Amino acid sequence: MTSNVLFVVILVVVVVAIVIWIVTVSSRAKRMSAASDARLAAQLQDIANNPPAAKAFADETPAERSEQVIAMARDDDATPPVIISSTKEERLTELSALHAKGSITDDELSAARAKILAE
Repeated sequence: MTSNVLFVVILVVVVVAIVIWIVTVSSRAKRMSAASDARLAAQLQDIANNPPAAKAFADETPAERSEQVIAMARDDDATPPVIISSTKEERLTELSALHAKGSITDDELSAARAKILAE
């Protein structure tokens, strides 16, 4: 009988410890979330009060616009176009379309054509 009582007491202590742990973790998560929300709100308010300086499009010089376009083009160049087709004819047609759009250069077109035709 005493072993059963001891088992029940240990089980109750373990269950109470688990409940306390869950409550502690939950309350800590709520506090961290509230603090994070407050920091985010403060940052957003700071941005709203002090927006980044940006020129109006009409005030930009053509050189500045060109620099922006070149920067955007560099970002696009980071990922080469992917051609997924089954036949050589379809892949060559897609290559021509990419070349017509300006996505690939003449040299890239020639190299890709040679590779496809060599398969």
